[in-house]
Amino acid sequence: MITVLILEDEEPVRRFIRQLVKENSEVSDIFDTSSGEEAIQLAQQYTPDLILLDIELGSGSFKGLEVAKRIYSFNKEAYMVFVTGYSEYAVDSFEVHPYSYVLKPIHIEKFKALINEIAIKVNEQRVINSDSIVFKFKNQEIHLRKDEIIFVEVQHQISYVHTKNQIWEFRRSLYEIESKLGNRFLRVHRSYLINLSKVLRVVELYDRAYQIEFIDYPKTALMSRYYYPQYKKMTES
Repeated sequence: MITVLILEDEEPVRRFIRQLVKENSEVSDIFDTSSGEEAIQLAQQYTPDLILLDIELGSGSFKGLEVAKRIYSFNKEAYMVFVTGYSEYAVDSFEVHPYSYVLKPIHIEKFKALINEIAIKVNEQRVINSDSIVFKFKNQEIHLRKDEIIFVEVQHQISYVHTKNQIWEFRRSLYEIESKLGNRFLRVHRSYLINLSKVLRVVELYDRAYQIEFIDYPKTALMSRYYYPQYKKMTES
């Protein structure tokens, strides 16, 4: 379920957008306003997943693009969609990373499809950011907490998920596991995926290859030189 914020100063258009959004079964809460100032307050209070903004607000101290910039400064996860009658604003809006543009007059079916697409993406991201991951093991579902996982390695098309007390074997690709674990995990080799919070130290080996040692765990992982810059960037930020 997603929360939606609508900023549109033309009341008939605002009611029309609200009705279209309301028809999506994945939408739980809708907040709408004609005021840029109130939109910022609502965004701070309710942290919407999707924000629909009219760039050409006709009144108030904040224009739509300025509202977007203010909201983006404290909520970079929200999907921003600009509703506009002009394509000329596209370049100016790049710095707030809008997900899409909706041109007036609104094409109903395309608009509904866009809302549904965003709802799916929001829900998928919530699964990724949840605290556990589910694997199939001998016809059983195994739920592993993400913070239990130290690293994952692949050998001969089998993924070995290392936890402190057990190594689990699953027939899942490393890419598939990576897509479900979220940003606390990092691919460091074509065969290794590590939990950044479990790393004790990184030891340089030969030809700019690296060995990763883990906290309170005897086994190690390999990191290739190709992935090292990304590892440095994530651990130093």
